[in-house]
Amino acid sequence: MSDSAPSPSDHADAMTLTAKRIGSVAVVTVTGELDLLTARELMTTVDETLRWPGLTGLVVDLTAVSFLGSSGLGTLAELATRTTAPAGSGGYRSRPPEPLPPLRLVAPADNSAVLRPWETMNLQQILPLYPDLDSAIESL
Repeated sequence: MSDSAPSPSDHADAMTLTAKRIGSVAVVTVTGELDLLTARELMTTVDETLRWPGLTGLVVDLTAVSFLGSSGLGTLAELATRTTAPAGSGGYRSRPPEPLPPLRLVAPADNSAVLRPWETMNLQQILPLYPDLDSAIESL
């Protein structure tokens, strides 16, 4: 099968995700392109990671992101909104949901692939970027 267009799964290879625990903090590291075809995978990984017991914080490390598209920005903004909403906000039927641990994002000052769209969309007011993993963890 030559001359075929790349499938979404081929494109998804442009992004890799790893999740690890440092003490009581979960760190999800994103490498590659965060765009329309990969943003949902990030959300799924974060949702799975948030189920880990005893978390006091979540850090999404964007240091190795080479492209941040509008869908990736939207996903990160949604994560920010979800993790800063007061516990019990939103409709629930039987009992309020457990509060989510606070979220921090990491992107060094020299990563223009992340900083340029972040600043253009003025997301710094919603969720500031930390220059490195240590400073993000220390802020929790």
